[in-house]
Amino acid sequence: MNHQVKKKYGQNFLRDKNLLLKIVRESKIEDRCVIEVGPGQGALTSFLAERAREVIAYEIDTSLAPYLNPIVAKYPHVTILYEDFLEADLSILNQEYHVVANVPYYITTTIIFKLLENTHIKTASLMIQKEVCDRLVATPNSKDYNALSVILQYHAHVYKLMDVKRHLFYPVPHVDSAVIRIEKREKSLLNSLDEKRFLTFVKHAFKQKRKTLINNLYEGYQTPKEEIINYLSRLDYASDIRAEKLSLDDFIKLAKEWSYD
Repeated sequence: MNHQVKKKYGQNFLRDKNLLLKIVRESKIEDRCVIEVGPGQGALTSFLAERAREVIAYEIDTSLAPYLNPIVAKYPHVTILYEDFLEADLSILNQEYHVVANVPYYITTTIIFKLLENTHIKTASLMIQKEVCDRLVATPNSKDYNALSVILQYHAHVYKLMDVKRHLFYPVPHVDSAVIRIEKREKSLLNSLDEKRFLTFVKHAFKQKRKTLINNLYEGYQTPKEEIINYLSRLDYASDIRAEKLSLDDFIKLAKEWSYD
């Protein structure tokens, strides 16, 4: 079979069997229900089917059906849904699911936040652009640490499982990849009102990375700088501190005490 790769869908197919097996092992999906986003030609799907209790795969490209139909015929517990995952109604999920996917680079963040929103999705093992992975797992005082790092780590425990060189894909992408593991927290760290304040606070805090926290909060909230200085001093933070120096716990503490919305 000859498939015409479609750039508009960000198609890059992974074919290294040893790597695919390693991804499946590290995803811990034995006898679990799995969602795959973008099964492509089914290389990963087959390995998932051998271990998972159920596999639901969302594929936007119907021209890949000749590759996927034989997998469905061999494994009755595999379902292929030919639709855009970003448009899919996940509210129909009524049990625990675990996501394993080679995600198109251009919609990585959008997919991750869709997964975080659904309470039935517990974990995700995703092949993404290495540069994005490095940002998502970054810690304070590192060059990759940003608002997205803090927000994702607020919602979940996040780990890098492995790096993946670009030459293992067809067609070969312009960048290397990595597999990230996202394990959602069982309990929210804040109530809904404080969480909303926290998310806004973090985004404002990182608005311009070179600026101090005071300047970013001033621009974000239009709160007088003198009041922000007093607020930081009361919580034992230096007036020249930058967002990149603050841990998740710091942001939670600061957001809970912020009263200048």
